[in-house]
Amino acid sequence: MMRREPRIAAHVCATSDPIGKLALFPQVMLRPTLSIEMDRMRWPRSPRGPRLAHRPSGGKLKQYELLTKAGIPVPRMTAVTPDLVLDPTEWGPYVVVKPDRGRRGAFVTVRKPGKVRYQDPESFAPDHLGRKGGMVAQQFIYTGPQPQAYRVLTYFGRAVNCTLSTGRADLPALEGPDGFRKAGGVSIVASAMGSTFVLADDADVIALAQQVHAVVPDIPSLGVDIIRDARTGQLFVLEINPSGNCWRLSSPNGRKIQAENKIDLYSQFDALEVVAARSVELALEQAR
Repeated sequence: MMRREPRIAAHVCATSDPIGKLALFPQVMLRPTLSIEMDRMRWPRSPRGPRLAHRPSGGKLKQYELLTKAGIPVPRMTAVTPDLVLDPTEWGPYVVVKPDRGRRGAFVTVRKPGKVRYQDPESFAPDHLGRKGGMVAQQFIYTGPQPQAYRVLTYFGRAVNCTLSTGRADLPALEGPDGFRKAGGVSIVASAMGSTFVLADDADVIALAQQVHAVVPDIPSLGVDIIRDARTGQLFVLEINPSGNCWRLSSPNGRKIQAENKIDLYSQFDALEVVAARSVELALEQAR
């Protein structure tokens, strides 16, 4: 960053070292400052300048409402309530039922619309994520015989890397959007343990992810999950992961994915250069 713009003094502090940040405060008092926090807000606010940080998503339904309002293509979604009735002519032959506060494909099931039933969150098992915010029903989008999904990591609206994950090949194939009855044991999770990951550079996927980040421009990074309808080619955004846990470049899960699939997320789009260039732009625009 300092090579790009000598007027900028960049300092990196670990979230585990709040004292390190406090030690910078005397310098911060004297210069225009921009704080970019690659985690949720855990530290004291800097004495001056704006602060850009991650924040909780508020659940899948809130993300859905936010993206829908912005005109982003998303599968239809609704909360599972006691009086919910889903019309198969509107929702299709199957829907996905999952926790509103779920993660990593946990507790995801596929059901016919007429068989979706409300369950009191307190009645779920202690480890069930449905206890945290109830369940949602989502339109099922068929992505192929084995489930597939893109993950685009963006940094303030710039694509840092993009992968395409495919579900386990040893599980039964799903031959169509209404093929669940014939395919017992089928999985719809494209990124579960045993899935494969490859680098992807689909221009329409990357453009959509960058469009999504424009909806929440103050969040440093997003892990935008996108799927493609195998029949129509239409793209849909599933989640945006705004809470700061999607930095696959160096996270334990990200390093594992890279090692097991022999891919390099740093080199795909020259990730560190993307981050440095965008950080310089933001500092020049927003430091106060």
